[in-house]
Amino acid sequence: MTDNPSVPDNGPVKREVETPRGHAEHGPVFAAAEPHVQDLSAEIVRTVIKLPGERVTCRRIVGDKYRCNWWAAHSTDGYDNPALTGQLVTTHRVRQSALLHVTKTAKGLTIETV
Repeated sequence: MTDNPSVPDNGPVKREVETPRGHAEHGPVFAAAEPHVQDLSAEIVRTVIKLPGERVTCRRIVGDKYRCNWWAAHSTDGYDNPALTGQLVTTHRVRQSALLHVTKTAKGLTIETV
């Protein structure tokens, strides 16, 4: 605590501890540590089927579970100026979303919808 009232007291400083890669990731004390799992997001994006003009984003959620979103251009029919394409975030919508269970084998990726 400071003696100067104009300086706020934000409590004790929290320090983050970095763990080296390849070690177990620590979670809550009531949960078992999760072994390190290779993030396959980029490979999944290259592997899944996409329609023409579609963009896929993928993020590892936990373990070998991934959330993938298929983005497609939104119809501009309702726009007052359909020629104005705007930013990607305003002209594209998630067409499909899926939670995937993905494992890597010698033959490639095994992808199952959860």
